[in-house]
Amino acid sequence: MSDQMIEATTSPAQIVQQAAASYLSISNAPGCCIAVYDQKSFGTKGYVYPKGLSGVPGSSPTPFAVTTDTVFEIGSVTKVFTSTLLAYAVNAGAAFLNDNVGYWLNYGHSFSPEPVGTTVLDAIQLWQFATHTSGMPEQPNGLSDYSKNLFADELPPTDVINWWNQYDTPPPGCWQYSNIGFVTLGFAVTQMFPTDTGHNYNEMLAKYVTGLLGMKQTGAVVDPSWLIAQGCIGHWSKSTQPPYPIVFDGNTPTGGSAFDLKSTGDDMLKFLAAQIEAPKGPLGPQIALTQKSQGTFPVCGATNSVTMGLGWQITTDRQGYTVFTKNGATSKGGFEAIVIVVPELQCGVAVLSNQYFDASGVHPAGMAPGSTALKIISRLHPGFELTEPLAEPEPFD
Repeated sequence: MSDQMIEATTSPAQIVQQAAASYLSISNAPGCCIAVYDQKSFGTKGYVYPKGLSGVPGSSPTPFAVTTDTVFEIGSVTKVFTSTLLAYAVNAGAAFLNDNVGYWLNYGHSFSPEPVGTTVLDAIQLWQFATHTSGMPEQPNGLSDYSKNLFADELPPTDVINWWNQYDTPPPGCWQYSNIGFVTLGFAVTQMFPTDTGHNYNEMLAKYVTGLLGMKQTGAVVDPSWLIAQGCIGHWSKSTQPPYPIVFDGNTPTGGSAFDLKSTGDDMLKFLAAQIEAPKGPLGPQIALTQKSQGTFPVCGATNSVTMGLGWQITTDRQGYTVFTKNGATSKGGFEAIVIVVPELQCGVAVLSNQYFDASGVHPAGMAPGSTALKIISRLHPGFELTEPLAEPEPFD
């Protein structure tokens, strides 16, 4: 039987299943869960496929088979949720994208009785944080666990406020990925909602985003009833010859240590559906605002450029379809995730994995969750191919 005949007889569900099996085989990840919203293939119900284990075999607690409601850390995919909260406030008329961040960091003096920030920091506008053009570094020097308080619904700690009060780098007019920039934005957004001003991230997310989308197991705070995946940290070997074996960091599962959102395949399917339905459907206007291009920016110190929505990176496929992507990883928690949405194809894929690899060593082709997501879309929609490579995930801890 020819390859073309095999392809023709492969069902959409089998395409997803094969991609999951291939991903686990290449990456050696303990498990994964893949959510696919594709109206052509699955109607409006979508399809969620779990495979593998919640942790490394032999670890404690005893791993279980991944299910559609197993909870994974999603790392920097969190940024799109923060952007959606910002879009909600803007759509409600409570804030504007060109507001100076200093207005919100000092709103009601919730964070400090004294003014917060410097003249340079306070003048940076909200949209610049949401597009990684604020000028802030990827990780701040001298700060650790700087995102903890935001996702624990606590006020910013003294060391973060002190860092704000010494900040002296204006926006450079180019794109530079920044975790601390999005944490700063997150704290500003918590000031835009009246309840528990300044320390209400989870409450506002549940009320205005995840609750409206029916995402019952998505948040930074893990409920004891949730089925929790354990993260695993792996390191590529230094070998220059295949098969490039993977060395595990003591084969020790981690998890729960990263300060980000957690979610499930079931919940991410609802998130995908809402992205594709925009500007209609739940949160349609707000999601449409996050998907609106804010500009194309040269990458600082490089020759390429990045087109940004609010939190989303925007690219195209070779047929001209607009593609929204966001990936994430937790280098402490041991997870990777990616979301890719192609509204014109009414297709979106989210891959959740309980494995994180450091940047050293040789990376075999196809080992990243993004490769798996693209493989699924291209098989469901022959001819789909991005015009540029996916960005590498940046750890968010």
